[in-house]
Amino acid sequence: MIKTEVAGATSSMTSVPKPLKFLTPQYKQLTAVHAAHSTDDAFKKQLADLCSVVGMVAAEEESSDMLDYCLKGSLKDLITWGHAYLRALSGQIGIQYDKRVAAGEGTENLLQLVDIIVPEFINHNEEPNAVDLMMETESLHKLSGFCNTRNYDRVCRYLCACSQYAADTEEMNQSYTTAYNIYKSQR
Repeated sequence: MIKTEVAGATSSMTSVPKPLKFLTPQYKQLTAVHAAHSTDDAFKKQLADLCSVVGMVAAEEESSDMLDYCLKGSLKDLITWGHAYLRALSGQIGIQYDKRVAAGEGTENLLQLVDIIVPEFINHNEEPNAVDLMMETESLHKLSGFCNTRNYDRVCRYLCACSQYAADTEEMNQSYTTAYNIYKSQR
């Protein structure tokens, strides 16, 4: 019931919705219940989803709790939590991706989240957020699969603009090559 209430309140988030305001003081208790629940069942996954959303506003500033609980959750219906949640989650994915690459750890579960989030950004005219996330996770090669006749021009223009700020020549060439391939596929 709590999950349904919060999901309904976050669908058009312009400020912190009331259910999140009420749950913020309970965040520590929610995470404690999650940690104490011994079986890895549907309840624990749904509770992890709720902890992830509440963690967006209640977790400490530099914490990755929101992403950690999201990865422990059901990984379903992420889009029901609203665009503010997805934007915050994508920021944490980028940070965590860099940390994992530097440590030589796997990034498969992060890339799974990227594949869920990017179509939502693209379908809601948030192409810059989608491109940024794909650049941060080194998955630009998948971008053409999300483009269509309605959005490819905005995607390519943003890619070309970003290439000017690339860290190195290889990254710049990848941006230009991706834009070229998208233009070529749409013409």
